[in-house]
Amino acid sequence: MNEAEKICEEIQKVLPKVSPGTLRFWGVWFGRPYDNVHRIAASEHDRGVLRVRFSEDEQLTVWFPVGLTLDSSVFQINDAERVLWEWFYYGRPKTQENRYFYDFVKTAETVVASSNVNSFVPNLKTDSTLPAVEILSLRINVKSP
Repeated sequence: MNEAEKICEEIQKVLPKVSPGTLRFWGVWFGRPYDNVHRIAASEHDRGVLRVRFSEDEQLTVWFPVGLTLDSSVFQINDAERVLWEWFYYGRPKTQENRYFYDFVKTAETVVASSNVNSFVPNLKTDSTLPAVEILSLRINVKSP
């Protein structure tokens, strides 16, 4: 059993209990920090490649993922050879011309990022010491009176 298969099985075990949140790839936020919410809908694997589908028809593809931290409040993949995040421009028809991506490829020295976003210039400055993929959510602790 390869790592993608193991991670896929772990995701399937805890769905739908994985907390939704904002995505970050090697330190690159998708959108503003904590400004959007993504919920995992399903996962599958094929020959070392993990695919995770999200509730708004977004797709995360991770080639040869390594290391998973997963429970009801944490989703983190430590490393990978490549990470591709694909989504449709929100509020527009879900057509190929409205499909966008962030693509991250790990090299020996760094993580090289690219995108086809044309409505703004995304900050794609990566940090290879951070996790390949994270879903981050705000947690507010409220004390009872």
